[in-house]
Amino acid sequence: MSILDEKREKLSNLYQIWFMRFYIFILLLACLSCSDSKPTNRLPEDQMAEILADIHLDEGKISALNIVSADTSVILYNQLERATLKRHGVDSTVFAKSFSSYVQEPQDFIDLYQKVNAALARKQQKAK
Repeated sequence: MSILDEKREKLSNLYQIWFMRFYIFILLLACLSCSDSKPTNRLPEDQMAEILADIHLDEGKISALNIVSADTSVILYNQLERATLKRHGVDSTVFAKSFSSYVQEPQDFIDLYQKVNAALARKQQKAK
């Protein structure tokens, strides 16, 4: 074999190794992305539903005030949200991470908002 043939063979082997690594990497990504584990560090669905129902009620209260200044509305909303989270004993960071976790799982998010709607309906019945 000539030197040129040896270099071609080495280069061919390098390409084969590179492609093999590439395919193994893609296979690993495919396997890891198909995992069916649900996040464990988020608030339970029932608790999230109650908190979100209260937050939506707070939004309704602010909307009913017909405040002209958007800044005032935002400040008032933030105060009501903090009070709601405190009433439920939940930190705002935990709530935000939990909400983000539910948003990333569409079916879980749909299930969560079905419970939010049920919680709002219960609160409406209580108010009557």
